[in-house]
Amino acid sequence: MKNSKLIFLVGVLFPLSLFSQIKIKGKIVDTENKPIEFSEIILLTKDSIALKSELSDKKGNFHIEEKKGDYILQIRQLGNILYNKQLILDKAIDLGILKVETLNNLKEIVILGSKRLIERKVDRLIFNVENSISSLGGDALDALKITPRLKVQNDQITMIGKSRMSIMINDRIIQLSGEDLINYLKSLKSDDIKSIEVITTPPAKYDAEGNSGIVNIILKTAKNNSWNTSINLAYQQSKYSQFNESVSLVYNKDNFSFYGSLFHTDGLSFYRTENGNIFYSDKYTNSLSKMKSDNKNNISSNFGLDYNISNKFSLGFQYLYRKSNVSNLEQNDTEIYAQNNYSIQTFSDGTSKRNNNSLNFHSTYKLDSLGSNVTFNSDYFNYNSNKNLKFATNEYEDFIDYINDSYNSANNLSEQDISNYSAAIDVEQVFEKISISYGSKISNTKSTSNINYFDLTAGTPILDSDKSDKFKYSENMQALYISGNKKLDEKWETKLGLRMESTQTEGYSYNLNQTNTNNYTKLFPTFYLLYKPSEKNSFSVNYSKRINRPNYTILNPFVRYINPYITSEGNPFLQPYFTDNIEITHTYKNNWTSSLYYSKADNIYGQVSFITNNNINSATKRLNYYNQFSIGLYESFTFHPIKKLESNNSMNVYYKKINTFLPETASNYNSFSAFIETDNNYVLNENKTYFISFDFWYQFPQYYSIYKFKGYSNLDLGFKSLWVDKKLIFTIYASDVFKTLKNKNTSVFNGIKTSFENYENRQSIRFSLRYSFGNNTNKIKSINSSNQEEKRRAN
Repeated sequence: MKNSKLIFLVGVLFPLSLFSQIKIKGKIVDTENKPIEFSEIILLTKDSIALKSELSDKKGNFHIEEKKGDYILQIRQLGNILYNKQLILDKAIDLGILKVETLNNLKEIVILGSKRLIERKVDRLIFNVENSISSLGGDALDALKITPRLKVQNDQITMIGKSRMSIMINDRIIQLSGEDLINYLKSLKSDDIKSIEVITTPPAKYDAEGNSGIVNIILKTAKNNSWNTSINLAYQQSKYSQFNESVSLVYNKDNFSFYGSLFHTDGLSFYRTENGNIFYSDKYTNSLSKMKSDNKNNISSNFGLDYNISNKFSLGFQYLYRKSNVSNLEQNDTEIYAQNNYSIQTFSDGTSKRNNNSLNFHSTYKLDSLGSNVTFNSDYFNYNSNKNLKFATNEYEDFIDYINDSYNSANNLSEQDISNYSAAIDVEQVFEKISISYGSKISNTKSTSNINYFDLTAGTPILDSDKSDKFKYSENMQALYISGNKKLDEKWETKLGLRMESTQTEGYSYNLNQTNTNNYTKLFPTFYLLYKPSEKNSFSVNYSKRINRPNYTILNPFVRYINPYITSEGNPFLQPYFTDNIEITHTYKNNWTSSLYYSKADNIYGQVSFITNNNINSATKRLNYYNQFSIGLYESFTFHPIKKLESNNSMNVYYKKINTFLPETASNYNSFSAFIETDNNYVLNENKTYFISFDFWYQFPQYYSIYKFKGYSNLDLGFKSLWVDKKLIFTIYASDVFKTLKNKNTSVFNGIKTSFENYENRQSIRFSLRYSFGNNTNKIKSINSSNQEEKRRAN
């Protein structure tokens, strides 16, 4: 604990610099002497490096402060320069009334894309959503679907070439995941999004956890003294129905802001069927499973307050809550073809209840007008789950005659409670030629799980202590980082970073009387280099090292029984694995991106089902059992084949090589594969209030660890209409039109071939209605919590 405090204090006690400021003011009007609101006033250095930006008020007035020196003052509107002037700042300057010529038909200019659709910064790619017709009248999920390097499938968002991904709103991590995250993104209007930043190599400021990327959604600036409310209703019909309702509110008054949202889901989320075959040396099994999952009254909410105490200091808090209730019904029929044929029928009835509570406190202190600041985040979250799984199994000779004394029934009860405390401080200092950021983080996690196995075969519950256990786990982590960014000249820019993370873990199984500890300290460097030889071309190179830590649940060593023949167990000896990533990217004009990427990971953990020829038992275990090398080429291209059609296309071609350590499997699994996607949106009328969409993608066959997956595809069709001055939006969306989203995979273990095919009934039609009212664009705030990765590992 002393080391934790020392590391944290070192991150806090860095020198901070303050500068005396000189004011520049003026008033912007058009050629008819009407004030221009929301013009962007930018102050640049002599080398055209932007130092800070302000917006003119409703009277056209602006003021901007800076220290003494030589500068360039620009006034821009939608990326176009309306005014440009060199200034020598040695005393206060009043520029008086500045008359500029505004642009006509600005909406048409945005849609036609006079401003760049795609831009490249030293550590990220920027997709200017406001320039794309595909996102008009949609939600944030629609915008992410057409963003380069991102893939949206089955309401799952992934970054191509990355195993995980985090999402930020205005530079702050969203503390939501899964269904809550999707519902939240659907509540955000795409018309309120200015741009989306794709960060394939997160800087040293962020946790090194996961081979992951970050997506930063930048919302348009909200007016002061304003409010906005959005109501969303949705009905989805697949094999079963599902209802979603949500409401969000944003209120800004002077230095005070409140934001909140409430989401509710009810109905059957999916119906899954799975057909499996196992080819033993002396027998063959065929199984068919049908599972129905019912989500009843799932509720999630978040709300927060922010207050600007002064122009330099602000503070606030955010609270998030989620409650979910899921019930599952499953029937499994397995036929065994051997010397004596027989079958096994299992019925399972399970419920799962989860509760999440999360509280964040945050504050920001601005050090100067250049953008230097200090931010502090303190977080607490608690995750609690209760699962109840009952199963009953019968066996039949020749698939018909009941086998005496074959009945077996049990009840598996499990509870898990996870809590985490964390705090982080981040400092950013911006100088004329270089910017530096540094900070620290501490985190403490405690997890307790209880498993109780009751034998119900005799009709009366009997506790089986050999199949029950209690497991405790604790983890402490401390981190320090430093990063520097420098523009070498007009064409070259670089950024370097280094993060150190120290981790100490301890797990104890009461039933096994077994304690496992793991302590390690690692360094995680990051490097970026950007070269812009012209306005049409930019090249970038980046490198990062990442760590993947196992989820808390799978560290529990105890065995869980799905039925008498199928078990699942964790592994307290699981080790984190590390990944090295290199990426070279070329951006051409404003619509074409090419990326060549390389990734190498050693000692990767995953789950493997152990089977033998001796019986039909299957034991799923978690192990560090393979290395993986991959190299790929990603291409993204957006164009307008005809006036009202925007087509967004991408292709990812890659080679993957997997080497396993398990003697029961082959040592090498190599494959070439590819993923192609096209998203097309057509405007039906001149007022741009009716749209149709056509989205298609195909995943070619590929290996995932020792499992070979066959190719599969998906086709979605959509219609969208905007009414009441585009405040009311109605959408119809058909998913998996031809029912081609079937997952088929094969593997060989101990010389035994297995094949499985499952389908989660993704074929559906969705009707949604959204109405927004108020006097402002919707600016929902999100907090950059200090424990985002800890929350992900709790699920």
